[in-house]
Amino acid sequence: MSWKATTPATPDAPAVRVARDGAEVVIRYRSTNAGGDVRLPLVIWDSLAGATRAGRLDGLGEAWTPWLSSGGRARLHDGHIELGYGYLHGWGERLPEPVWRALAAGVRAGTLADLPHADPQELAEVTR
Repeated sequence: MSWKATTPATPDAPAVRVARDGAEVVIRYRSTNAGGDVRLPLVIWDSLAGATRAGRLDGLGEAWTPWLSSGGRARLHDGHIELGYGYLHGWGERLPEPVWRALAAGVRAGTLADLPHADPQELAEVTR
């Protein structure tokens, strides 16, 4: 498998795998409650990872926290991390908080550096 995993799946930590698909990063997660894919432009992922390593996104709460000089922002709302980016925050994604914690831990540990390219068959797999 060409994906990088954040941590082994446990009841408290979801299974999270990350890979590149062209100019995007695909975050695939599965937990007891939900699963899915989130796609972020590579430039957004790189900025998000840099802000995470620098600790700028530690302790997110209801208030928006800027993480990208061109307007990227993040907050914790209803058990999800909401990411806003792009012109007037016209783009955004939501990640369950446990998925975010796993991603942040993987970024800080260096586990998610130099992401591999996922092959088309792996991208076609549906997370259940």
